[in-house]
Amino acid sequence: MQLDKLIIETRLRTGWSAIDLGIALGRRFWLRSFALYLVIALPVFWLTRTFVTESYWLPYFIIWWCKPLFERPSLYFLSRELFQQDMGFWQTLRNWRDWIFPGLGWILTIRRISVGRGMYAPITLLESPSAGQYSKRASVLGSKYASQASWLTVVLFHFESFLAIAAVILLEVFFPDQITFGFGLFEDFQNNSAWVDLGSLMMMAVVAPFYVASGFMLYISRRIELEGWDIEICFRDWMSEQPAASSAMQRAAGPEVKP
Repeated sequence: MQLDKLIIETRLRTGWSAIDLGIALGRRFWLRSFALYLVIALPVFWLTRTFVTESYWLPYFIIWWCKPLFERPSLYFLSRELFQQDMGFWQTLRNWRDWIFPGLGWILTIRRISVGRGMYAPITLLESPSAGQYSKRASVLGSKYASQASWLTVVLFHFESFLAIAAVILLEVFFPDQITFGFGLFEDFQNNSAWVDLGSLMMMAVVAPFYVASGFMLYISRRIELEGWDIEICFRDWMSEQPAASSAMQRAAGPEVKP
């Protein structure tokens, strides 16, 4: 891990400051994170709408449940860009084995229901701990930022829901023959479920880059505090400055005169 290549300032932060930094990071890499999310999410959407026809609510539930999977390529991408590793969109997809398999069963089962999963997702993906090690690691990392991580999930979920409703209304404006706007749209959810699911999926993809980046910054900020990354970087800078300072002093003193 090359701490000297971090694109963020390594200092102690509060949980809300870390989330604010995550929003800024999500804005910076939004387009690529958005595209990486849809690369996985759209095929799942198509499969659920094609093969799950018995129940109108089940396709949406499957999409919602698979959100941790959709977020993985974005998290992998951000974890490399944070250290100035030029990963890029296509390189991330080519490395799909690195981000799709670690802890896949866990994130789609018991860890899916964690309210603070945005902060804990990097543990599973980047550290690949055993079940016992994960519990200890999550306890240590979450001892300070658990509340902020939970509120991050709650607030962005509601924001996502509001945007989804707005998206359905927008779809009605562009496709008035297929969708009739009004309370009947939501009352007759079964007949309009495909449009509602599509609008919801797009809004998930819009919000996901900010959620992933904010949770990742909570994780990174906690590691900076626990592992003293800021102290290590300061020490490295100090050590690198010593030879230069010594050389400058020797040049200022002039050549050494030998007896």
